[in-house]
Amino acid sequence: QQQQPSVTEPTVVGTTIDSGNQTTRSCHCPQWTLRRPRHWVYRGEGNASIVLALPQEKKIVKLAKIDYKLRRMDSDNQFVAQEVNGGIRTIGETLERLFFSQKILGSLLGDGLVRPCQVCHVDLEEIEEVDHLIDVFRPAHRKHKRLAPVCHVIVCPDCTLLPPAISTEQQQQQLLLLPVTTTTTTTGERQDKPPVFCVELKPKQGFLSQGHQHCPFCLNQFLKRKHGKIQLLSQYCPLDLFSGSRLRMLKAIVALTRTPQNNLRIFQDGNLVFAEECQNNLLPILQQWFQLDDTTDRTLPLKHFCTLVMEALTMDGLATDQTVHDNHLPVSDEEWNTLMKEERGDHSLPCVPPLITTPTLPKCHSHSWNNLLLPSRSVLCRLLRVQSLGDVDFERLYDAYDALVGRFRDGSMPYDTMRWTHPHTGTADWLLSQEKTTDQTMDDVRLVQRYRISSTTRDCSIMIAFQRLDSSSAKKKATSAAADLPVLRDLSGHAYKCHASVVDLDPKPVTCVEKHRRRNLAMNEAFWLSNSSSTSSSPVNRLPSSTV
Repeated sequence: QQQQPSVTEPTVVGTTIDSGNQTTRSCHCPQWTLRRPRHWVYRGEGNASIVLALPQEKKIVKLAKIDYKLRRMDSDNQFVAQEVNGGIRTIGETLERLFFSQKILGSLLGDGLVRPCQVCHVDLEEIEEVDHLIDVFRPAHRKHKRLAPVCHVIVCPDCTLLPPAISTEQQQQQLLLLPVTTTTTTTGERQDKPPVFCVELKPKQGFLSQGHQHCPFCLNQFLKRKHGKIQLLSQYCPLDLFSGSRLRMLKAIVALTRTPQNNLRIFQDGNLVFAEECQNNLLPILQQWFQLDDTTDRTLPLKHFCTLVMEALTMDGLATDQTVHDNHLPVSDEEWNTLMKEERGDHSLPCVPPLITTPTLPKCHSHSWNNLLLPSRSVLCRLLRVQSLGDVDFERLYDAYDALVGRFRDGSMPYDTMRWTHPHTGTADWLLSQEKTTDQTMDDVRLVQRYRISSTTRDCSIMIAFQRLDSSSAKKKATSAAADLPVLRDLSGHAYKCHASVVDLDPKPVTCVEKHRRRNLAMNEAFWLSNSSSTSSSPVNRLPSSTV
């Protein structure tokens, strides 16, 4: 029998400094170990971290990366050189990043979408061992970065699996450090349960910036093709997914199954079974999921999949029983067949903005997005509300950013003002306030901070886990351990426990403003070079510098 990676309660103490009152707080980090490599699985990586899955514990570990060529981690260390050691992130910075995702974004997105995580200590020798062992699994374009020589990691629940029925955040935090036992029968055999399928969506920016005709995702397709990162332009447009229109949302999900890129991945019991980097046939996966092996219509499993995912994205966040047939009229065969044949071939056409709602439909209550058909408590609407903090006057944003950078460099303003743990500027109420102040610098800070928040949510992922219930379980769900989980029904009426989480919520550095300004100039250039023969040459098509 394999042993669990060991966890011992607090042995490591770090410190953080509150820039408001210069008081020091202790942070106790439990000891964690990743010895015995058979216990972890390489799950994937982004720009700032590598993710390992721990199947036995139903958790993941996020390990920070460093660019060894630049000798720099993803931070604003050029503004805080006196507080870092050669570009290495301190434990205080790691704690600040966790505070941002858990407290700032947790409060903005609402209860239930951000799962609790914890900072733990891992010996540096283990980090070096893992760095060597995972090299064979990593994609070539990511290898310019390696694991950073830091001893603190972030341990989180594995959102590809359903969460346990735990009500309080304190209890969930405690579960992070407890081993998970496998349910067994009285004979000692493992009890078979229906598989858990999880859909990971990276939806990207769901609104069209005022005065523009193309969203950043669609423009970025041309830049990716120019650099040889993709061969085919994706038919997916985020505005379709966030539109609230049933057919447009289905069209977006179908497009993701055709060209997933890094925007769609599917897991079965925590194992990746479909993605751009996992070239499996989607049909047999969906046939197993929906138990449709005998169907003669090869598009029927896809129809089940797209419809169920759409329902999960638009479900009421508080309801515990939601039925497809009761909430929405199912798409007709004629509409579905038309959708399967439709392709967005001309990428010079503008992206389609959201539709105007009617009074009989629920609205997404957001300051500039109250014309959407999305239910206000759905994961898409909640994400869009936070994303829309980045719908700003870009010239004003760049002026604010340039002014702040000048003050950081001449020493007239400490970078600590931009920390998410700052007692004044790191509160959700202050960040959301639209009220002008007499202090132009603080207005600049708020504008840049709102943009950083928006940038994070425009690059995050939605994880939706599903597990099918048999008929008896569906009837008993009110008294079961998972009674607090929503239940959706597919087109055949079968019930599924489901849970949606938002992940990849690391804060963007202040310098993301400059990075996005340059990248969007390159995106515009690539788009216009590719569509130079198009008659749509009005400057209004250009995206001055919003984010991808």
